[in-house]
Amino acid sequence: MSKSPDFVSVQPENRSTLEEALEYAWHRLIENTECPYPLLKQPLHTPNAFVALLAAERGVLDWQPDDSLAQQRQTAHRAFEIHRKAGTRHGLKVALDVLDCDLEITPWYQMENSPGPYHIDVIAWRRNEAVNKKTADRVRARIDNTKSERDTVSLTLAFGLDSGFTVAGAAHRALTHSDDSATGNMPPVAQPSGSLCLGGGQYQVAVSDDNVPGALPPSTVCVGTLFFYGAIHAWVVSDLTPGATA
Repeated sequence: MSKSPDFVSVQPENRSTLEEALEYAWHRLIENTECPYPLLKQPLHTPNAFVALLAAERGVLDWQPDDSLAQQRQTAHRAFEIHRKAGTRHGLKVALDVLDCDLEITPWYQMENSPGPYHIDVIAWRRNEAVNKKTADRVRARIDNTKSERDTVSLTLAFGLDSGFTVAGAAHRALTHSDDSATGNMPPVAQPSGSLCLGGGQYQVAVSDDNVPGALPPSTVCVGTLFFYGAIHAWVVSDLTPGATA
């Protein structure tokens, strides 16, 4: 058969033409394939198909195919750190950070009415998505796989809404207008908050319109816009409209 002059078969002399052709085809394929290392072993950069394999290699216990690809990559990437810090508050924070949650953890010895030793209260603040039953089950599963076996955990899921921070100054007339709104049904522990505005001007007009329509849970903290201005003449109009209590 016709082949490249730099090809040397490793098969014995009694090889068939088909066997030699297959060997040559593999030789050409491997020769033209880019080396997959070192990205192959890096969960944040490896091809999508290898993320689950790296997670298994790193001993990830809480693996869910329904997680987003970004969460799966972060879970595999931070697996060693989670293993090293498992059973500690830092380990819980790292494990839940992957699921887009910030934790507030209170151990039993810092509680006024502690239910007993080795009990912790956990408030998980969801960053970008609303809280639902699927989220609650997901967070609980991650906590159960990361906490110390002797610990008991009370979990509260929360969702925070924050607005911006404004600083302004003008020699002449100044106008500041903010319009913040959060629609839909608020989760059980919601904390909508407005913005903070700092400004200075000879004539200052500030208008704030904060709306939280929909159903709010019985105990919800709503914070409107705060203004700090210096001006000869100032007009401040603020409107905070909370939703109906569920």
